[in-house]
Amino acid sequence: MKQIFIATLLALGLFAQEIYKVGLSPDFPPFEYMENDEIVGFEIDLVRAVAKELGIQVEPVTMPFDGLIAALKVGKIDIISAGMSYTSQRAKNTEFTKSIFDSKNYYLKLKGNDKINSLDDLSNGAIIGAKIGTLQADEITNLKGVKPYLNEEYIVLINSTLNGKIDGFVMEEPVAKSYMKKYPNLEVFATSSIEGMSLAFKKGNTKLRDDFDKTIEKFKQDGTYLKLLEKYNLN
Repeated sequence: MKQIFIATLLALGLFAQEIYKVGLSPDFPPFEYMENDEIVGFEIDLVRAVAKELGIQVEPVTMPFDGLIAALKVGKIDIISAGMSYTSQRAKNTEFTKSIFDSKNYYLKLKGNDKINSLDDLSNGAIIGAKIGTLQADEITNLKGVKPYLNEEYIVLINSTLNGKIDGFVMEEPVAKSYMKKYPNLEVFATSSIEGMSLAFKKGNTKLRDDFDKTIEKFKQDGTYLKLLEKYNLN
């Protein structure tokens, strides 16, 4: 009788799936961005695909990038899907998956700005922008001659470069390429290496992290991962 009752509840959809809140900043195309009032992108699509495979639900929660780990620690979100790279400092408070995408940094400037054509040129003095809380922000802080210009929104860095308020800014290659299509007056003047991006979970939640890792590996074997790369021109 108990089994019949449970089966009836399942059939009626009365056993709700567990819902996990996914923290992200949707100004990071092609990984997370807004399109027709919906959050789309390679990374959030991957999270949704994994959730479907695991039989769980995910709910996007938008917030500034530099507030994501704090929100994870206090339980406001359960997963970070925001192009976040592993660092030993971040790992003190989070559990990271294996890298889901490897990239590099692009340094962008306004076309025609002959003041800077390489990272070495920055030592002569330059104002370079980066998003608050990112590895790019850490990187420019340690570059000789650079005065960091930090903001939580990429569009502010872009407009400040186009208007000549700053000399340029740095972001990950695929994101930079996406914005360069929209703003053709921007061009690359330098690159640098960076850790691959991963999904992040609350410290101690190794079960959910491992479930995601295993499912993503399955997707890499069965073609699901490749299809997402192709969908967002990342292959």
